[in-house]
Amino acid sequence: MVGLVRVPGSESKLTRRGLVAAGGGALAALLVGRSPARAAALLGADSPPPVARSPYRSRPDLQPPPITVATPASGNAPGYVFLSPFDITAKPGAAPIPPSQSHVGPLIVDSRGEPVWFLPLGKGAAMGLRVQRYRGKPVLTWFEGAVLGGYGGHYVVFDGTYHRVALVEAGGHGDLHEFLLTPERTALITIYQEITADLRSVGGAANGRLVQGIVQEVDVATGRVLFEWRSVDHVGLDESFQTEVTPAGNVDYFHLNSIDLDRDGNLLVSARHTSAVYKIDRRTGAVIWRLGGKKSDWSVDHSAAFSFQHDVRRRPDGTITLFDNRTALPTSTVAARGMRIALHERTVRASLVEQWSPSVPRTAWAMGNVQQLEDGGVFIGWGTDGSFSEFGPSGELRYDARFGDGSVGYRAFRMNWRGRPTGAPSIAVVPVDSATMTVYASWNGATDVARWEVRTGTRPDNVQAAGSSLRTGFETAITVALAHGYATAVALDAQGRRLGAAAPVPV
Repeated sequence: MVGLVRVPGSESKLTRRGLVAAGGGALAALLVGRSPARAAALLGADSPPPVARSPYRSRPDLQPPPITVATPASGNAPGYVFLSPFDITAKPGAAPIPPSQSHVGPLIVDSRGEPVWFLPLGKGAAMGLRVQRYRGKPVLTWFEGAVLGGYGGHYVVFDGTYHRVALVEAGGHGDLHEFLLTPERTALITIYQEITADLRSVGGAANGRLVQGIVQEVDVATGRVLFEWRSVDHVGLDESFQTEVTPAGNVDYFHLNSIDLDRDGNLLVSARHTSAVYKIDRRTGAVIWRLGGKKSDWSVDHSAAFSFQHDVRRRPDGTITLFDNRTALPTSTVAARGMRIALHERTVRASLVEQWSPSVPRTAWAMGNVQQLEDGGVFIGWGTDGSFSEFGPSGELRYDARFGDGSVGYRAFRMNWRGRPTGAPSIAVVPVDSATMTVYASWNGATDVARWEVRTGTRPDNVQAAGSSLRTGFETAITVALAHGYATAVALDAQGRRLGAAAPVPV
């Protein structure tokens, strides 16, 4: 267990939606900007400063944010790191930019921070990139749409060739907080809906504007809504810690931010602004129990108390993991933590099993997640802090990194993935001197490439091996003798088998 941290009471009266409504300038004043120097400082005094990434010669249209690694991977679980970077200081409703200039989009990196796959988005953002299973096969999934300002978007499913196999639309105003595929080929998604409600009990208007959270279960293939749960039918305003009217003119009293399948098939729902977890009957919608908040059905030990939490998940051993933000205020200095809680059904008590926090504490006023790894460790995304860490089964820190440009991410994961893009690799050829040239080779999304072989010749259909190199990162540079004619690069796997070749280019 990593050092116990005292859990203070609720300290914020400012909602995320209210902050966004206040405008991009006000929000930027409260948050860390896209500053590499600030990003380095947050990692600790001994951390290496981030290095600005030069454009890739072979793919100048790809500009993923650099990753600064403070604690190199050691004894870590297998797999890549799955991220969804975006700029939280961007103004809501900003005009689209060319994808070739974008730092925003689904991003897979290795433990060194080297990109494996990046899909730049010119409009909106991606949230929650991870591997799930659909129709018995591993797929990439994420939410894509508006994040700052009003919510709204859809849910994307890609196969191993990076082609879309499903697009899920909510039966309403779908939002970023959850997209969970079930074994029944359905999707559990979150919706935010503004309704007219009597808010006089919290100092509002008789016909005030209330934001409710909606859970939907949708058939992926048909889009048919199979189940719907609305917070206002089950959770009153008296349960909320956030009932003030925001600058947007509404009250975001519930703030639904995660859905999970419990072991009995019912649902676990997390509400940030009530600081509570709700177990929901998946058939009737009835609240089976509340954990935390003002009306907890469980007696929660002081050390297990949480507030403004994200990513509540039931684990196979019966424990519950969650990301304890402990604040909703951007200027707070209270450290966030990952938690594991045990529910003792006989005594109806919740106790702390373990918690995770790096040696340099992280504040995260929004977002964040805790992923259970197969070896007993966890992978944690620190939300608005912009960092992500891996802890071993004994609580030891075995990986720690962050976005080097001030980007942040909603969740972060370590997962296995095999990508086999159907397009060809990309190359660029740059003369070095009168006798040599360098061939830059890359293949966005290809995970099986172990080596690159450069081939040259006087005709594009007659090229011979001129040099080779082990893959060194997203882009590999191979220097060979200067050729007159054409050059290409062939991607080889660990057994030397040909995976694909770039189109020959004249040199």
